[in-house]
Amino acid sequence: MRWFLMSAVLFTICGAAYAAGDPLTHGMKLYEQRHYEEAASLLRQSLATAGADRLGGINLALGMTYLKSATLHRELQQTSALIYYDYLKRLGTGQGKGGSHFVDLYLAELLLDNDKPGEAAPLLERFLLGENLPAKYLAIAKAELGLCYHLQGDQDKAKQLWEAVVATDPEVQGALAAVFGRAGMAEREPLAMCDKAVAAAKKGGKKIPMRLLKDALAVYTSLSQTDKGLDLIRNADLRTYSYEEKLGKNKTIYFYDLALLEVLTKLYGQAALTYLARSAADPKLRETAEYYLGEAHYRFGSLEQASRFSAASAAAGKLPASYRGRANVREAAILFRQGHRAEAVKEWEGLALKQPADPELLAEAVAACAELRAEAPKLLQRATAAAESGEGKKFFSVNAALGGYYLSRKNYAKAVTFMEAGRDKGNKNKIEANDPLLLVELAEAYYRTKKFSESQEIYFEMGKQFPQVRQIQDALQGIYSREQKSAGDVRIF
Repeated sequence: MRWFLMSAVLFTICGAAYAAGDPLTHGMKLYEQRHYEEAASLLRQSLATAGADRLGGINLALGMTYLKSATLHRELQQTSALIYYDYLKRLGTGQGKGGSHFVDLYLAELLLDNDKPGEAAPLLERFLLGENLPAKYLAIAKAELGLCYHLQGDQDKAKQLWEAVVATDPEVQGALAAVFGRAGMAEREPLAMCDKAVAAAKKGGKKIPMRLLKDALAVYTSLSQTDKGLDLIRNADLRTYSYEEKLGKNKTIYFYDLALLEVLTKLYGQAALTYLARSAADPKLRETAEYYLGEAHYRFGSLEQASRFSAASAAAGKLPASYRGRANVREAAILFRQGHRAEAVKEWEGLALKQPADPELLAEAVAACAELRAEAPKLLQRATAAAESGEGKKFFSVNAALGGYYLSRKNYAKAVTFMEAGRDKGNKNKIEANDPLLLVELAEAYYRTKKFSESQEIYFEMGKQFPQVRQIQDALQGIYSREQKSAGDVRIF
């Protein structure tokens, strides 16, 4: 579900009135502008010096910010998986003399991250047969091939490969730590191994390599070491590539760690749950915090907890009616995920038919149906009528949600039409004026319809605040160049 609530309610509900220079005020302003990384950094730093009367509000703001960021990163990860997989497959078809040696490694890692060890293993085996490859990457490939065998039940082969890995390089140590963590081998002490690798990489004030960053975050999130993960990315350059492969005089390929977006999603989801739970301890903020805890658990935690918090929010007398309505939408989504599909659709359609129509409530319900691939004809009909008859920004959210609905149905032309209608025309790709989730979905719809230039323009703007989209930009540019038989007309450097 996409959110269409403004953060100003935080102050309304809390009865707070803070000075313009107060960190909470500044942080929420950044949140409203969708500058999530900046907002989280500022708010987190302010915790150390905040008075007792400020801690609850800062924790709530942090929870809200990390929840938005986690939801956005999940969308980015799904889009990147689509585009980067296409890109690597195209690179793979060009293998041979003078072709890429590393495409097998990165394609195998993508497949392994998507729980396809059987498809990943042959690619890793082929990579290990390559000539004149750096020892570090051969060791990493052995560690990951061992994981493939482990996941397929061949423990002897896995152990044999892992014992052959020389783990002196920090990136190799990080890869082994991530492999042992995913394999559930606590006896190998992946956390200690990971800490050692990070400390070694930081010596001399060096930045942590992207591959090690990704592996360390995977270990930290798997063990709920949330603060360690957040500290690690504080000074990281998230736009950095993982490996640069030079193929001849004028050709260079930049490979990225696709799993970075996935581990960031998990890390930010954990952070959201942590900070929202802390804010719920403040009696003044409990109802508001529990509303967001319902959403956080729905996406990144326990469905049982999501149901409990959502039911409480729907009945909470002090929450605005708009919040209670959205809690009802979420309750229906939970029912749908629990298998009570007819009951969920009945609830959504009942909300849709209420008079007068609430555009944002309609948008929430349609977005839930899009995400869950649910069919609710009356809801869709009502939302479409509202979008066609309504004017102004009030109806942007309905158009955006309908666009997401048709994107999920692979009706890309219709998706583009609705999403363009839901975008601020004067600031069409600015995240300050548009929901970033809408922009990511629109960029995907453009990609699906081969409007590569329009898609790239969105990522160019988003990259100003979210440098980690560089991996999508590079992959898209590579596809664009091959499709157009030229360098393309959108420069990303």
